[in-house]
Amino acid sequence: MPTYAAVTAAPAEPVLTALRRSRVGGYLYSGGPAGGTSLLFDPPRARFGRISQQRLLNPAWDLAFELKAAVWLLQDDGRCAFATACFAGGGCHELGWAADWTPPADPAGLAAHRADWDAYCAKIAGKAGLRDPAALAEVRNDPAPDGTRPSGTDVLRRMCALVGAPDAVVGQSLLAQAGPGGREFVRFEAKGR
Repeated sequence: MPTYAAVTAAPAEPVLTALRRSRVGGYLYSGGPAGGTSLLFDPPRARFGRISQQRLLNPAWDLAFELKAAVWLLQDDGRCAFATACFAGGGCHELGWAADWTPPADPAGLAAHRADWDAYCAKIAGKAGLRDPAALAEVRNDPAPDGTRPSGTDVLRRMCALVGAPDAVVGQSLLAQAGPGGREFVRFEAKGR
């Protein structure tokens, strides 16, 4: 199942307050007493027959700006999973996991790749306010010795746990389905700016 959703560590009340100025409607799932919030945004309208990545990203970035906290946009199309951190002060950074990615076989190449990945994840974790930057670097889809590997869904569920948000939106996308799966979702409407 495809995923197009957003998660944040912020509890539902401040998220709903921030969404009052949203240009996009959707559904909210609260993490309850444990905190965190997950969202399914209504799909943006296509322009020239397609929806750009920027238009998909805009609701999460707008929410981060209004909320003054990091918001993570989660996407998975089966070939590649992405988690894009949107920051309150502007900007974003994307992490991606290709389903067919294979780490370098050369030990030196693997060490260099891992060092780059760890540094990039530490930078993102610091900007996003994650408590354990090393934990973000451990969200990987490296193949196991038997050839199996975590799916995009597995990786995005780990991201939700790391961020401190419920993973009920993983495997859901209003681009592909009419409404959320589950009754615990609350509808929010676009108010415009």
